[in-house]
Amino acid sequence: MEKPLQNIYQNLQTLTGLHRQLLETVRIEREALVQADLLGIQKAISSKQALLESIHQTEMARLKLMTDLSIHWKQPFRQLTLTYLIIQIQGDDPKGAEQFRSLLNALTVLIQRITAQNKDNKNLVECSLGHVHQMKKNSLAETTPRSSTYTSQGQRAQGAPAQRFLSREA
Repeated sequence: MEKPLQNIYQNLQTLTGLHRQLLETVRIEREALVQADLLGIQKAISSKQALLESIHQTEMARLKLMTDLSIHWKQPFRQLTLTYLIIQIQGDDPKGAEQFRSLLNALTVLIQRITAQNKDNKNLVECSLGHVHQMKKNSLAETTPRSSTYTSQGQRAQGAPAQRFLSREA
């Protein structure tokens, strides 16, 4: 494998490792959310932010390496995708092409799993917030005085609501 390709391969290995860490972090975040562990949630968010920054920096380095390769191969940068790279080296270096293909597939699967887990975490938080808003609404509605409870003569008004449930379990 050529030196530029080796550098890109090492970069992709680093990206794959970072994405594996990110997947584990979003899974830990899910557990912290389920357990309502505020400290765990904060740690997971901090870890996610640090990992995302590392992924961004590594991706920028990969783009620079790909730019250098496009100059070396005299190919337009837009055309030089990982799939194109695999196809180009397939004939000369089938083992190298398979290594790149393997990393590309691993990255694709990891990104899909991270996206799905993040979406699941988001839905969990939104559902929890909906419950909190409903409890807040129930509590505030019960504690605010109702002007229509008594008439101006001090008599109980018709149709005044009786007791309210703060929550109902199904």
